[in-house]
Amino acid sequence: MSSQEKGRLYVTVIAVYMVVKSVINLLLGFSVTNIIMLVVSAVLGYGLRSRRNSFELITAVFLIAVALLHLKDNINGRQWLYLAEGAADILCGAALLLNKDIKNR
Repeated sequence: MSSQEKGRLYVTVIAVYMVVKSVINLLLGFSVTNIIMLVVSAVLGYGLRSRRNSFELITAVFLIAVALLHLKDNINGRQWLYLAEGAADILCGAALLLNKDIKNR
């Protein structure tokens, strides 16, 4: 598999993760915020997949910011599912910023 194909695969997995995560959060707690997060995740995922300029950076900042924003409450409330989600968000954001295959696509 070439570097570009790996990059496309990684971006697709991250985009699908973001949408699935938002749908699960919407099902766990139906709110306007969760609907907005679903729409934002879908738009960012589409931008990633269609290779729009700077969407890797925008998406990485979004993922990491959301994870850090909720980190304190998730630790205090011992909400392990959301802590795992935050860790996955940070890993996906780091991959978007640092992975050479994603940058080469």
